[in-house]
Amino acid sequence: MQVGRIIQISAVLMLLISSRPALAIWFEATGQAIIQNGEKEAARQQATQEAIKQALLFSGASVKSIQSLTNGLLEDDRLEIRASGEVNNIELIDEIYHDDYVTVSIRADIFPQEALCSASDYKKNIVTTWYNINKRQQAAVGNLYDFGKVLAEKIQEEAQNYSKYSFINRIEPYYLNPTDKEKKATAFNLARKTNAQYVLFGEIEEFAVETSKASGLAFWKSDQSKRNLTLSFSMYDGNSGEMVFQETQNMSAIWNFDPYTPIDSNSRQLWDSSFGSATEKVIQSVVQSIDESVSCLPAFGRVINVTGESLSINIGKHNGVKQGDKLTLFQVNQFFDAQNFPHRQFQLHPEEVVVRQVFAETSVVASVTGAPLANIQPNDFVARR
Repeated sequence: MQVGRIIQISAVLMLLISSRPALAIWFEATGQAIIQNGEKEAARQQATQEAIKQALLFSGASVKSIQSLTNGLLEDDRLEIRASGEVNNIELIDEIYHDDYVTVSIRADIFPQEALCSASDYKKNIVTTWYNINKRQQAAVGNLYDFGKVLAEKIQEEAQNYSKYSFINRIEPYYLNPTDKEKKATAFNLARKTNAQYVLFGEIEEFAVETSKASGLAFWKSDQSKRNLTLSFSMYDGNSGEMVFQETQNMSAIWNFDPYTPIDSNSRQLWDSSFGSATEKVIQSVVQSIDESVSCLPAFGRVINVTGESLSINIGKHNGVKQGDKLTLFQVNQFFDAQNFPHRQFQLHPEEVVVRQVFAETSVVASVTGAPLANIQPNDFVARR
């Protein structure tokens, strides 16, 4: 469980016998959500969705299309869960309202399917940077000029706790916002500098606060403010320059702070608020999308040292490397086209290599046949396919 998270989860695995022959399993999970500003229905939906999400993630399965949940009080709720598996049925078990939060318990009939690719065995290294606020003047409300820095840290934390196929192993401590034409070359340089396979670019496109005036007839009501947040992400393969992920997320949430009072971007005051809770949901969605986008892509490692007939590579136990794993060895040549855009050409080595030793962040590999690894040098690559 993530400490300090607004939505707290209690996931209980129930292994029950199903009438269907494909080894369906009933998973039971409980989700909780704080009731903000008396909005019980929104809290109920939030708790329900989180319970369903936890059951799916716990089982290793999920659904690639939007499911209509039509059991009891789940009717008309819609939830998008991505991955590989089948949900046959979802039932509402219980719904309890407390003073300031609601607890929802569900039971899901799930047919888990693990990713059918050897590349999913290894976690891919991702590097990112702080995220620039494009309309910087919008950060003046709350004095949240460093919100993009904290956002990157929150995304890294979420990835470390919940990603199955990747992890953000490094955040470069500066703001970076290259143009689309510059991203490919930037990805090459940043991946090589940080020993990462993928480079995640992000930017805050919208961060404005909007205030709606209360009606003159409803004099007892005060003005209400909402803060908009639009996040745009793209991720590039640092070896090929190919874009492997792109997504934009939009949300708007109640902003119940004085517009002239500074707020710490990393404070519980902010992240426990309606805006903070909604932003955390966006972060969860983005991290899940990133993780799934690379699940079956080849996992690359870079050669960092050549000693005799053995090679040291920059992936290890943290990535899931195990002694005896066999890897493909290849070289990458860079060239420029007529428009001076960089490209990469991959050349496979005839010898396959096997992992002989594994350390936390590195491994030692050698030829499977014992043949010399001719012409291999630092900054060449191995791949898990």
